[in-house]
Amino acid sequence: MTPRRLRLPAAVALAAALSAALAAPAAAMPDIQHWQTANGARVYFVPAAEIPIVDVRIVFDAGSARDNGKAGLAMLTNGLLREGAGGLDADTLAARLDNIGAQLAHGSLRDMAWLNLRALSEPETLREATELLAAIVTRPDFPAAALVRDVKNMLVALADDRQSPEAIAENAFMRALYGEHPYASPPKGSEASLQAMRRADVAAFYRRYYVANNAVLAIVGDLERDQAEALAETLL
Repeated sequence: MTPRRLRLPAAVALAAALSAALAAPAAAMPDIQHWQTANGARVYFVPAAEIPIVDVRIVFDAGSARDNGKAGLAMLTNGLLREGAGGLDADTLAARLDNIGAQLAHGSLRDMAWLNLRALSEPETLREATELLAAIVTRPDFPAAALVRDVKNMLVALADDRQSPEAIAENAFMRALYGEHPYASPPKGSEASLQAMRRADVAAFYRRYYVANNAVLAIVGDLERDQAEALAETLL
C-alpha cells in the first residue's frame, strides 16, 4: 500500500522554509521555488544569501498514525536513524558533524517525522554535512544494541508519564477524541508494544515510509538553484 500524499507535513515544511526566510529584511518577500525530484520528493527552496548558512528540513509522513498496531514504532524508528548509518557508528557520526559545526535534530509526532540539518554554506563543509545526512536518511544501520537501549529509554519515559497529570490527561483526551482512529495511538507506545518491538519491525517501517515520494524537503540558505537541486538529489 502506498502512503497517502502529505498535506499537513508539506505545510509544516513550507512554514519552516518561510520562517527562516522571513528572518531577512521585512521589505523583501521570500522567493519560494518549488519542484519535484525524479523519484517523487517535493522540494521547497528559498535562496537567502545574507548569512553563509544552509538549513535543511526533511519531513516524512511517518508519524505515530502509521504505527499500525505497534504503538511507539514511529518514534523508535526515527530515534534510531542517527544511531549508526553507512557503516558509521553514532559516536563517529556525532563527532564528524561536530567537527564541521553542523547541527542535526530529528523527531516525530502523530502525523509526521522529520530531520533538520544546519550547516555553513562553505562548499566542503556543506558537502560533508549533506553526505552525513544522506547516509542517515538512506542507509541507517539500526544497530541491535541501540534498539535495546532506546526501548529501555522509552520505557523509562512511559514510567515518568504515569506520574505526570499532563501526560495522563493528554492520552485520555486523545483516546476520547479519536476513538479507533490511529491518532489515538500513544506516540511513545505502551509497555507491551515496546517490549514486543524487534529490529525487523523498525526496518519494515523505514522501508515503507522513509521513501522519497513520501517526503517533503525544505531548503533555505546561501545556495543557488542548481546547488539546491543537487543537494535534494543527494539527500533523497
